[in-house]
Amino acid sequence: MLDRKFHNIKITMGEYVLNSLMFSIPMGGANFVLGVQWLQFLGTIDFNFQEIFLKVFWEGKAIELRGIRRKPRKIINYNGMTNLLKK
Repeated sequence: MLDRKFHNIKITMGEYVLNSLMFSIPMGGANFVLGVQWLQFLGTIDFNFQEIFLKVFWEGKAIELRGIRRKPRKIINYNGMTNLLKK
């Protein structure tokens, strides 16, 4: 599958609406990834990776985006990964 470029894609996150250029790339495990170009567009950003949130001041108001908390993932060794991939 070829990578594709899509212009003016609208994504809504709560009250925040993002209109952006998006690239389609083959990968698993995510619906979409907001890359460096999007982060540069926002200017100064506060991240908290332990609490899983991002804060930015946008168009005169503070916006906070929060991640979904999940159980911590278990670290597996090489043999465990090999067995998992064989399934």
